[in-house]
Amino acid sequence: MSASNDDGEKDGGNGGRVSGGGDIPKSLAREGHVVWFYEHNKYLGFEWSESAGEIQKAHVDDSEHAIYFDTYAHAVVASERLTRPRRILYSPGSGKPPKVKG
Repeated sequence: MSASNDDGEKDGGNGGRVSGGGDIPKSLAREGHVVWFYEHNKYLGFEWSESAGEIQKAHVDDSEHAIYFDTYAHAVVASERLTRPRRILYSPGSGKPPKVKG
């Protein structure tokens, strides 16, 4: 996946759906770029790992617990070695519809 991206909105012409996955979330908790695992409707976030005794990156259900990146490139780099398929969503702010960026 390329770290460059245009500002165009993408939904694959599916009216708010991602191919092979579910509906794009109607809104996210705050502004920023998030990694969304659309087949499982989960986000890249942080969770406490009891076995490791520390906070670790994890798939989280709630966008409130997702990691919000300042840039598209940061989201791509952070998700490069993670489970696929995934999409990078950009949220313009709480309660506003996100855009699929890549």
